[in-house]
Amino acid sequence: MISEKLKEKPIYIDYDRKIIFYKDIVNALKKSGIKKGDTIFVHVNLGAFGKLATIIDRSDFAHLYIQAFLDVIGPDGTVVTPTYSYSFCNEEIFDPLYTPSKVGLFSDEFRKSLDSYRSINPIFSVSAIGKEAKNLTGNLSKSCFGNGSIFDKMQAMNNSKYVVVGVGYFICSQVHYVEEYMNVPYRYKKTFHGKIRIENYEYKDLCEFYVRYLNKGVTTSFDKIEEHLLNKKLMKKIPLGQDFINTVKIKHICNEGSKMLKKDPHFFLKQPPSIK
Repeated sequence: MISEKLKEKPIYIDYDRKIIFYKDIVNALKKSGIKKGDTIFVHVNLGAFGKLATIIDRSDFAHLYIQAFLDVIGPDGTVVTPTYSYSFCNEEIFDPLYTPSKVGLFSDEFRKSLDSYRSINPIFSVSAIGKEAKNLTGNLSKSCFGNGSIFDKMQAMNNSKYVVVGVGYFICSQVHYVEEYMNVPYRYKKTFHGKIRIENYEYKDLCEFYVRYLNKGVTTSFDKIEEHLLNKKLMKKIPLGQDFINTVKIKHICNEGSKMLKKDPHFFLKQPPSIK
């Protein structure tokens, strides 16, 4: 829990010299469609909304956002964030307690929070805080994106939403769940092996990742799904300082993404790949 004094400090100064406070972040999150009791999967870029003002401690900065999410969703809500480590891809031991996230400061500070739970996935782990945190991060399959994965659990919930905060463009791991569900022609299942360490115990394990074909021009793009969801008014894009907050129901990503893949199997790519 952060102090009320910290909440009152200026956080950013944007191009127009406007000062952004904690309350502005909370209001923008609410305007984007996040409600009490929601389960939200969040990507956060802490430096996107303007020049940093008076808060210089990295941990304080990250925890302001964690608290903002929790204030908006309330005690019945849950925040999930990627803490991807790619450990088995790099032949590294995965320790859910100590292996750092490789996807940014916010996610690494989030996983270190005392009230967070981290999934035991040695490639695409996530951490969660809130009412459903333990349930969402436990009893997962060996698949990164398929049946029994965190992304499968999220799409089955009625109140789950995908939230992209200040990344500069729409980014969406949930798309890979849709790709695997629809059996796209430019990806295939690959099994990775390695070791997992929990406290003083190490054991061998495996993980299944729906990888893209390399050297075949397979380049993911989320531009078309973002435009499609915005045009259908299924996604909200709310300005805050120098960037935006995007929020959309995960069911909309899965339903609309599946429909578009039926029309165009390369809908999630920049261009058709060189695969016969």
